[in-house]
Amino acid sequence: MQRRSLFKFAGSSLGAMLFGSAMDATVAAEPEFTPPTAKKPMLLCFNENPLGLSDGAKKAIEESTSRASRYPFAQVGAIKKELAQYMGTQPDNLLLTHGSAEAIRASVEAYNVPGKTVFVCPELTYSDGADVAKRNHIPVKTVKMGPNWSIDLAALRKLAAQQAKSKHVIVYIVNPNNPTSTIVNTQALFDWIKTKPKNTFFILDEAYAEFVNDPSFKSAGELIKEGYNNLVVLKTFSKIFAMAGMRLGFAYAAPAVIDNIENHVAYEVMMNQATLAAATAELKDKEFLAKSKAMNDESRKILLATLDELHIPYLPSETNFVFMDLKAPLKPFADRMKEEHILVGRPFPPATQWCRVSLGTPDEMKYFVQKLKEFRQKGFI
Repeated sequence: MQRRSLFKFAGSSLGAMLFGSAMDATVAAEPEFTPPTAKKPMLLCFNENPLGLSDGAKKAIEESTSRASRYPFAQVGAIKKELAQYMGTQPDNLLLTHGSAEAIRASVEAYNVPGKTVFVCPELTYSDGADVAKRNHIPVKTVKMGPNWSIDLAALRKLAAQQAKSKHVIVYIVNPNNPTSTIVNTQALFDWIKTKPKNTFFILDEAYAEFVNDPSFKSAGELIKEGYNNLVVLKTFSKIFAMAGMRLGFAYAAPAVIDNIENHVAYEVMMNQATLAAATAELKDKEFLAKSKAMNDESRKILLATLDELHIPYLPSETNFVFMDLKAPLKPFADRMKEEHILVGRPFPPATQWCRVSLGTPDEMKYFVQKLKEFRQKGFI
Protein backbone atom coordinates (compact mmCIF):
# COMPACT_ATOMS: atom_id res chain seq x y z
CA MET A 1 0.00 0.00 0.00
CA GLN A 2 1.13 3.56 -0.69
CA ARG A 3 1.56 5.91 2.27
CA ARG A 4 -1.52 7.91 1.31
CA SER A 5 -3.59 4.74 1.08
CA LEU A 6 -2.41 3.68 4.51
CA PHE A 7 -3.50 7.01 5.98
CA LYS A 8 -6.91 6.74 4.38
CA PHE A 9 -7.31 3.32 5.94
CA ALA A 10 -5.95 4.49 9.28
CA GLY A 11 -8.30 7.45 9.36
CA SER A 12 -11.39 5.38 8.60
CA SER A 13 -14.00 4.34 11.13
CA LEU A 14 -12.28 0.95 11.27
CA GLY A 15 -8.99 2.64 12.14
CA ALA A 16 -10.64 4.64 14.91
CA MET A 17 -12.25 1.46 16.25
CA LEU A 18 -8.90 -0.35 16.25
CA PHE A 19 -7.35 2.44 18.28
CA GLY A 20 -9.37 1.49 21.32
CA SER A 21 -11.28 3.47 23.90
CA ALA A 22 -10.30 6.95 25.03
CA MET A 23 -8.21 7.11 28.19
CA ASP A 24 -9.35 8.82 31.34
CA ALA A 25 -7.74 12.21 31.86
CA THR A 26 -5.93 11.86 35.16
CA VAL A 27 -3.24 14.25 36.28
CA ALA A 28 0.08 12.88 37.48
CA ALA A 29 0.93 13.61 41.07
CA GLU A 30 4.02 15.70 41.69
CA PRO A 31 6.93 13.33 42.40
CA GLU A 32 7.86 13.05 46.05
CA PHE A 33 11.05 15.00 46.65
CA THR A 34 14.16 13.29 47.91
CA PRO A 35 17.59 14.95 48.04
CA PRO A 36 19.74 14.11 45.00
CA THR A 37 22.49 11.51 45.18
CA ALA A 38 25.38 10.46 42.96
CA LYS A 39 23.24 7.62 41.58
CA LYS A 40 20.17 9.81 41.18
CA PRO A 41 21.27 13.40 40.53
CA MET A 42 18.91 16.31 40.08
CA LEU A 43 18.60 16.82 36.31
CA LEU A 44 18.41 20.56 35.77
CA CYS A 45 20.15 20.21 32.42
CA PHE A 46 17.80 18.71 29.81
CA ASN A 47 14.68 20.95 29.88
CA GLU A 48 12.38 18.00 30.61
CA ASN A 49 8.98 18.02 32.31
CA PRO A 50 9.79 16.83 35.85
CA LEU A 51 6.13 16.01 36.52
CA GLY A 52 6.44 12.95 34.30
CA LEU A 53 3.72 11.30 32.26
CA SER A 54 0.11 11.70 33.32
CA ASP A 55 -1.54 8.66 34.88
CA GLY A 56 -3.79 8.52 31.83
CA ALA A 57 -0.77 8.26 29.55
CA LYS A 58 0.73 5.50 31.69
CA LYS A 59 -2.53 3.58 31.50
CA ALA A 60 -2.63 4.11 27.74
CA ILE A 61 0.89 2.71 27.40
CA GLU A 62 -0.09 -0.37 29.38
CA GLU A 63 -3.15 -0.97 27.23
CA SER A 64 -1.12 -0.43 24.04
CA THR A 65 0.79 -3.65 24.72
CA SER A 66 -2.25 -5.55 23.41
CA ARG A 67 -1.47 -4.00 20.00
CA ALA A 68 2.31 -4.49 20.15
CA SER A 69 2.19 -7.26 17.54
CA ARG A 70 0.30 -5.06 15.09
CA TYR A 71 1.58 -2.33 12.80
CA PRO A 72 0.41 1.11 13.96
CA PHE A 73 -1.32 2.26 10.73
CA ALA A 74 -4.67 2.81 12.43
CA GLN A 75 -3.14 4.56 15.43
CA VAL A 76 -1.15 6.98 13.27
CA GLY A 77 -4.29 8.03 11.45
CA ALA A 78 -6.22 8.38 14.70
CA ILE A 79 -3.62 10.50 16.47
CA LYS A 80 -3.27 12.78 13.46
CA LYS A 81 -6.99 13.51 13.71
CA GLU A 82 -6.60 14.20 17.44
CA LEU A 83 -3.52 16.36 16.85
CA ALA A 84 -5.25 18.29 14.06
CA GLN A 85 -8.10 19.10 16.42
CA TYR A 86 -5.63 20.20 19.10
CA MET A 87 -3.81 22.46 16.62
CA GLY A 88 -6.97 23.75 14.94
CA THR A 89 -5.96 22.46 11.51
CA GLN A 90 -6.32 19.45 9.20
CA PRO A 91 -4.37 16.16 9.23
CA ASP A 92 -2.84 16.98 5.83
CA ASN A 93 -1.07 19.91 7.51
CA LEU A 94 0.77 17.60 9.90
CA LEU A 95 3.62 15.12 9.72
CA LEU A 96 4.64 12.90 12.64
CA THR A 97 8.35 12.41 13.22
CA HIS A 98 10.56 10.47 15.61
CA GLY A 99 11.19 13.40 17.91
CA SER A 100 11.66 16.97 16.73
CA ALA A 101 15.23 16.07 15.80
CA GLU A 102 13.96 14.12 12.81
CA ALA A 103 11.63 16.99 11.89
CA ILE A 104 14.57 19.40 11.88
CA ARG A 105 16.70 17.09 9.76
CA ALA A 106 13.94 16.30 7.28
CA SER A 107 12.95 19.96 6.91
CA VAL A 108 16.52 21.06 6.18
CA GLU A 109 17.10 18.25 3.72
CA ALA A 110 13.75 18.82 1.99
CA TYR A 111 14.63 22.44 1.23
CA ASN A 112 18.27 21.93 0.41
CA VAL A 113 19.21 22.68 -3.18
CA PRO A 114 22.59 20.89 -3.31
CA GLY A 115 25.43 23.29 -3.94
CA LYS A 116 23.14 26.31 -3.92
CA THR A 117 21.82 26.53 -0.35
CA VAL A 118 22.87 28.63 2.64
CA PHE A 119 21.65 28.06 6.19
CA VAL A 120 21.09 31.29 8.18
CA CYS A 121 20.56 31.39 11.95
CA PRO A 122 21.47 33.35 15.12
CA GLU A 123 24.88 32.57 16.59
CA LEU A 124 23.36 31.53 19.94
CA THR A 125 20.53 29.07 19.40
CA TYR A 126 19.73 25.37 19.41
CA SER A 127 22.47 23.70 17.39
CA ASP A 128 20.62 20.82 15.71
CA GLY A 129 19.63 22.88 12.67
CA ALA A 130 23.15 24.05 11.93
CA ASP A 131 24.53 20.57 12.63
CA VAL A 132 22.17 19.06 10.05
CA ALA A 133 23.16 21.73 7.55
CA LYS A 134 26.85 20.97 8.00
CA ARG A 135 26.29 17.23 7.57
CA ASN A 136 24.59 18.04 4.28
CA HIS A 137 27.49 20.28 3.20
CA ILE A 138 25.35 23.42 3.48
CA PRO A 139 27.31 26.55 4.45
CA VAL A 140 26.11 28.02 7.76
CA LYS A 141 25.96 31.80 8.14
CA THR A 142 25.33 33.13 11.64
CA VAL A 143 24.29 36.56 12.87
CA LYS A 144 25.60 38.06 16.09
CA MET A 145 23.10 38.45 18.88
CA GLY A 146 21.52 41.74 19.83
CA PRO A 147 21.43 43.31 23.31
CA ASN A 148 20.87 40.82 26.15
CA TRP A 149 21.43 37.91 23.77
CA SER A 150 18.31 38.79 21.79
CA ILE A 151 17.82 37.48 18.25
CA ASP A 152 18.57 40.32 15.85
CA LEU A 153 15.78 39.83 13.30
CA ALA A 154 16.78 42.88 11.29
CA ALA A 155 20.33 41.55 10.85
CA LEU A 156 19.03 38.07 10.01
CA ARG A 157 16.70 39.54 7.42
CA LYS A 158 19.50 41.59 5.87
CA LEU A 159 21.86 38.61 5.67
CA ALA A 160 19.18 36.33 4.23
CA ALA A 161 18.30 38.91 1.57
CA GLN A 162 21.94 39.25 0.56
CA GLN A 163 22.40 35.49 0.27
CA ALA A 164 19.10 35.02 -1.60
CA LYS A 165 20.40 37.04 -4.55
CA SER A 166 22.36 34.01 -5.68
CA LYS A 167 21.53 31.21 -3.23
CA HIS A 168 18.58 29.34 -1.81
CA VAL A 169 18.28 30.35 1.87
CA ILE A 170 17.00 28.33 4.83
CA VAL A 171 16.30 30.57 7.83
CA TYR A 172 16.18 28.72 11.16
CA ILE A 173 14.65 30.45 14.17
CA VAL A 174 13.95 28.83 17.54
CA ASN A 175 11.13 30.73 19.26
CA PRO A 176 11.24 30.79 22.25
CA ASN A 177 14.97 30.50 21.83
CA ASN A 178 17.18 27.88 23.42
CA PRO A 179 19.34 28.52 25.46
CA THR A 180 18.35 32.15 26.05
CA SER A 181 14.69 31.38 26.98
CA THR A 182 13.49 34.58 25.27
CA ILE A 183 11.07 35.23 22.41
CA VAL A 184 11.42 37.29 19.24
CA ASN A 185 9.15 40.15 18.21
CA THR A 186 6.14 38.39 16.69
CA GLN A 187 5.10 41.31 14.49
CA ALA A 188 8.57 41.76 13.03
CA LEU A 189 8.90 38.02 12.37
CA PHE A 190 5.47 37.77 10.75
CA ASP A 191 6.08 40.87 8.64
CA TRP A 192 9.26 39.31 7.28
CA ILE A 193 7.69 35.96 6.45
CA LYS A 194 4.65 37.62 4.86
CA THR A 195 6.85 39.39 2.30
CA LYS A 196 7.59 35.90 0.92
CA PRO A 197 11.22 36.78 0.15
CA LYS A 198 12.52 35.02 -2.92
CA ASN A 199 14.58 31.85 -2.58
CA THR A 200 13.88 31.75 1.17
CA PHE A 201 12.29 29.08 3.35
CA PHE A 202 11.68 29.47 7.10
CA ILE A 203 11.99 26.74 9.72
CA LEU A 204 10.38 27.87 12.99
CA ASP A 205 11.22 25.60 15.92
CA GLU A 206 8.58 26.11 18.63
CA ALA A 207 9.52 23.36 21.07
CA TYR A 208 8.85 25.60 24.08
CA ALA A 209 5.86 27.63 22.88
CA GLU A 210 3.44 26.02 25.36
CA PHE A 211 5.32 27.61 28.29
CA VAL A 212 5.08 31.23 27.08
CA ASN A 213 3.31 33.79 29.27
CA ASP A 214 4.01 36.94 27.23
CA PRO A 215 0.70 37.89 25.53
CA SER A 216 2.56 39.37 22.55
CA PHE A 217 3.74 35.92 21.48
CA LYS A 218 1.97 34.19 18.62
CA SER A 219 2.79 30.88 17.03
CA ALA A 220 3.85 31.04 13.39
CA GLY A 221 1.18 28.43 12.88
CA GLU A 222 -1.17 31.39 12.39
CA LEU A 223 0.60 32.11 9.10
CA ILE A 224 0.02 28.54 7.96
CA LYS A 225 -3.69 28.98 8.65
CA GLU A 226 -3.55 32.12 6.50
CA GLY A 227 -2.20 30.07 3.60
CA TYR A 228 1.53 30.84 3.63
CA ASN A 229 3.64 28.03 2.21
CA ASN A 230 7.16 29.39 2.75
CA LEU A 231 7.55 28.03 6.28
CA VAL A 232 7.23 25.03 8.54
CA VAL A 233 6.55 25.07 12.28
CA LEU A 234 8.17 22.28 14.29
CA LYS A 235 6.68 21.01 17.55
CA THR A 236 7.58 18.29 20.03
CA PHE A 237 6.05 16.05 22.68
CA SER A 238 9.36 16.13 24.60
CA LYS A 239 8.70 19.23 26.69
CA ILE A 240 5.33 20.09 28.25
CA PHE A 241 3.92 16.69 27.22
CA ALA A 242 6.63 14.97 29.31
CA MET A 243 7.59 12.48 26.60
CA ALA A 244 11.26 13.25 25.97
CA GLY A 245 12.19 9.57 26.22
CA MET A 246 9.45 8.41 23.85
CA ARG A 247 10.59 10.42 20.81
CA LEU A 248 7.66 12.06 19.07
CA GLY A 249 7.53 15.38 17.26
CA PHE A 250 5.69 16.82 14.30
CA ALA A 251 5.89 19.32 11.48
CA TYR A 252 3.04 21.74 10.78
CA ALA A 253 2.85 23.40 7.36
CA ALA A 254 0.90 23.74 4.13
CA PRO A 255 0.07 20.32 2.61
CA ALA A 256 2.56 20.78 -0.25
CA VAL A 257 5.31 21.57 2.25
CA ILE A 258 4.35 18.54 4.35
CA ASP A 259 4.51 16.33 1.24
CA ASN A 260 8.01 17.59 0.51
CA ILE A 261 9.27 17.03 4.05
CA GLU A 262 7.59 13.62 4.22
CA ASN A 263 9.90 12.39 1.47
CA HIS A 264 12.78 12.83 3.92
CA VAL A 265 11.44 11.11 7.02
CA ALA A 266 12.14 7.46 7.74
CA TYR A 267 8.52 6.35 7.54
CA GLU A 268 5.67 8.19 9.22
CA VAL A 269 3.31 5.23 9.49
CA MET A 270 5.90 3.17 11.36
CA MET A 271 5.68 4.83 14.77
CA ASN A 272 5.79 3.24 18.21
CA GLN A 273 2.48 1.92 19.60
CA ALA A 274 3.26 2.94 23.18
CA THR A 275 4.37 6.41 22.12
CA LEU A 276 1.24 6.97 20.05
CA ALA A 277 -0.97 5.82 22.90
CA ALA A 278 0.73 8.10 25.43
CA ALA A 279 0.63 11.10 23.09
CA THR A 280 -3.07 10.63 22.38
CA ALA A 281 -3.83 10.50 26.08
CA GLU A 282 -1.75 13.61 26.75
CA LEU A 283 -3.45 15.57 23.95
CA LYS A 284 -6.83 14.91 25.53
CA ASP A 285 -5.66 15.71 29.06
CA LYS A 286 -6.08 19.48 29.35
CA GLU A 287 -5.84 19.27 33.12
CA PHE A 288 -2.43 17.64 32.94
CA LEU A 289 -1.10 20.24 30.51
CA ALA A 290 -2.46 23.05 32.69
CA LYS A 291 -0.85 21.55 35.78
CA SER A 292 2.48 21.16 33.99
CA LYS A 293 2.35 24.83 32.94
CA ALA A 294 1.34 26.00 36.43
CA MET A 295 4.09 23.95 38.10
CA ASN A 296 6.64 25.38 35.67
CA ASP A 297 5.49 28.93 36.46
CA GLU A 298 5.78 28.25 40.20
CA SER A 299 9.27 26.77 39.84
CA ARG A 300 10.40 29.72 37.74
CA LYS A 301 9.09 32.14 40.37
CA ILE A 302 11.08 30.37 43.10
CA LEU A 303 14.30 30.52 41.11
CA LEU A 304 13.92 34.12 39.93
CA ALA A 305 13.16 35.36 43.45
CA THR A 306 16.50 33.99 44.65
CA LEU A 307 18.39 35.30 41.62
CA ASP A 308 16.96 38.73 42.39
CA GLU A 309 17.90 38.36 46.05
CA LEU A 310 21.47 37.42 45.12
CA HIS A 311 21.64 40.04 42.35
CA ILE A 312 22.45 37.41 39.74
CA PRO A 313 21.40 38.71 36.29
CA TYR A 314 19.17 36.56 34.08
CA LEU A 315 17.13 36.85 30.92
CA PRO A 316 13.31 36.98 30.99
CA SER A 317 12.25 33.35 30.72
CA GLU A 318 9.36 32.19 28.54
CA THR A 319 10.34 28.53 28.72
CA ASN A 320 10.99 25.75 31.24
CA PHE A 321 14.54 26.96 31.87
CA VAL A 322 16.35 30.14 32.89
CA PHE A 323 19.55 31.60 31.44
CA MET A 324 21.56 33.31 34.19
CA ASP A 325 24.79 35.29 34.13
CA LEU A 326 27.44 33.91 36.49
CA LYS A 327 29.88 36.73 35.67
CA ALA A 328 32.50 33.99 35.69
CA PRO A 329 33.34 30.87 33.65
CA LEU A 330 30.66 28.19 33.75
CA LYS A 331 32.82 25.12 34.42
CA PRO A 332 33.77 25.75 38.08
CA PHE A 333 30.13 26.43 38.94
CA ALA A 334 28.88 23.37 37.05
CA ASP A 335 31.55 21.17 38.65
CA ARG A 336 30.62 22.36 42.15
CA MET A 337 26.95 21.75 41.45
CA LYS A 338 27.84 18.28 40.23
CA GLU A 339 29.56 17.65 43.56
CA GLU A 340 26.17 18.47 45.11
CA HIS A 341 24.60 15.94 42.69
CA ILE A 342 22.93 18.66 40.63
CA LEU A 343 23.48 18.80 36.86
CA VAL A 344 23.06 22.14 35.08
CA GLY A 345 23.23 23.07 31.41
CA ARG A 346 26.24 22.58 29.17
CA PRO A 347 28.35 25.46 27.77
CA PHE A 348 26.74 27.58 25.05
CA PRO A 349 29.43 29.65 23.32
CA PRO A 350 29.75 32.55 22.91
CA ALA A 351 27.83 32.98 26.19
CA THR A 352 30.68 31.38 28.12
CA GLN A 353 29.76 32.92 31.48
CA TRP A 354 26.08 32.05 31.33
CA CYS A 355 24.37 28.99 32.77
CA ARG A 356 21.12 27.41 31.55
CA VAL A 357 19.15 25.94 34.44
CA SER A 358 16.17 23.72 33.68
CA LEU A 359 13.17 24.14 35.94
CA GLY A 360 12.47 21.13 38.13
CA THR A 361 9.58 20.68 40.50
CA PRO A 362 9.00 23.46 43.06
CA ASP A 363 10.62 21.32 45.74
CA GLU A 364 13.64 20.73 43.52
CA MET A 365 13.98 24.45 42.87
CA LYS A 366 13.80 25.19 46.59
CA TYR A 367 16.68 22.77 47.09
CA PHE A 368 18.62 24.29 44.20
CA VAL A 369 18.24 27.88 45.38
CA GLN A 370 19.38 26.85 48.85
CA LYS A 371 22.58 25.57 47.23
CA LEU A 372 22.90 28.88 45.37
CA LYS A 373 22.73 30.72 48.69
CA GLU A 374 25.33 28.40 50.18
CA PHE A 375 27.56 29.04 47.18
CA ARG A 376 27.24 32.76 47.77
CA GLN A 377 28.20 32.36 51.41
CA LYS A 378 31.28 30.38 50.35
CA GLY A 379 32.21 32.96 47.73
CA PHE A 380 31.67 30.57 44.80
CA ILE A 381 29.28 32.96 43.04
